[in-house]
Amino acid sequence: MASPHKKTFHEIAWNGIRFVAPADWAPAEMGTHYLMLEQASVPILEIKWGQIKGSFSHARHLQQLSTRHKKSMGKTIRNWTLPAEWQQALGSFQAGGFQWQSSPFSGMGATLYCPICQTATLIQFYRSNPAFSEPIASALLASFQDHRRDDQTLWSVFDIRANVPSFLKLWRHRFTAGYFELNFTSKAHTVILNRWGPASILLAGKDLVQFAGTVASLPSSTPPPVFDENLKTVQWSFPRAGGRWSRMLNRIKVIPIPQQLRMWHLEEKNRILSVRVEGRRPLPPPVFSMICKGFGCV
Repeated sequence: MASPHKKTFHEIAWNGIRFVAPADWAPAEMGTHYLMLEQASVPILEIKWGQIKGSFSHARHLQQLSTRHKKSMGKTIRNWTLPAEWQQALGSFQAGGFQWQSSPFSGMGATLYCPICQTATLIQFYRSNPAFSEPIASALLASFQDHRRDDQTLWSVFDIRANVPSFLKLWRHRFTAGYFELNFTSKAHTVILNRWGPASILLAGKDLVQFAGTVASLPSSTPPPVFDENLKTVQWSFPRAGGRWSRMLNRIKVIPIPQQLRMWHLEEKNRILSVRVEGRRPLPPPVFSMICKGFGCV
């Protein structure tokens, strides 16, 4: 087993949490507050988190976990004293350890509580996976964060990285071969981040405007696009409906109303990215620009 110093690590960030993991540990299941990572198609890491009200109890959390998993998987879960390396790595959290055994898996983990953001987290490693090692686990735990000190949320999975204002909440996501989507909502807006690839195939015989017409529902009254100087970025700002009656209809429409769309070609990554805003009104230009600048490929 390679030491953590010889391993290549990558950043993973999802709905408020962030950590670094070996590059061959890839997301296999993703929920709003859930991640399952696999290595060689075998589970290696599982994380669940969420804000809680009131006091946090490791014993109560472990009892709930034990009751739930004994019914579903027959796991034998027991308290476990965290090793010194884990205690040091998790120094900013209230933390307790546990171990479990079931056929064919076994594992160890920790329950964490952050008194600053009131987030409780369960992190467990599948020790039965040969890729598991305690030094790698310690390095991952030392990098773990469950909040930021600004109003942004970082998203970093596979080859995309995005900073999104925290008022936008994840609604749905989709990761398939050649197509990624992160869909966020607020009371007034829907913001959709897309990534397509390989661009060399998708743009064969067409430009960005033509490609946008095949993947976005552009209205017939779409205004002329605005290009950057190198023609690698195209943007639309859709006019608001005129007249009192038109504006009233817009408020009750079920079909999303396009407001802003920016699409760009990352030649060095062979990818196409876009940020699309739908809703009753556009995002303030500085906010829209900030989201676009914070969205990229690693």
